[in-house]
Amino acid sequence: MQYKIESIGAQFSNKGIAALEKRLDEKAEEGYKFHSVFHVSQPGCLGMGQGTTTYLAVYVKE
Repeated sequence: MQYKIESIGAQFSNKGIAALEKRLDEKAEEGYKFHSVFHVSQPGCLGMGQGTTTYLAVYVKE
């Protein structure tokens, strides 16, 4: 089994949702199936400054 993980961002407009659908279609063409999505937080530079929040999509190829 092979996994692929990619950042899909944290905010979605209608245009962003269409772009996500296209990414899912592209991964499917590569033989990957969507597995799950999870939320991660990253601290700011050197632990200072504004941190970011994003979502990661997990794909699997058997």
